[in-house]
Amino acid sequence: MEGVCMIRTVSLYQRFIFYLFILNITDWYFTSYGIQNNYIEEANPLLSSIFSTNPLLALIWKCMGPLILFSLMPYCQSGWVRHALLFTVCLYIMVNVYHLLFFFFFTL
Repeated sequence: MEGVCMIRTVSLYQRFIFYLFILNITDWYFTSYGIQNNYIEEANPLLSSIFSTNPLLALIWKCMGPLILFSLMPYCQSGWVRHALLFTVCLYIMVNVYHLLFFFFFTL
């Protein structure tokens, strides 16, 4: 029963950060799969060099942002940061839909 109470105290923006964390992991998975099978190349130059070094380092890099944001969000009251978070979640949703469509149409 105590766990249910903790879930209710999580703010909407903290949930968005959790969604961003999950979307980053799925983006990493689809990108890693595409790179390993020579379907795609990483478009981000920084992540491209990290992927070429070690794909697990890219996963750690992608997960650090949402984890840091999750810990800092209770202290941030600025509206533009919250709007930027919502925009980023929407952007990652579109990236993951793109990955799913690509996977469905070109790899099956």
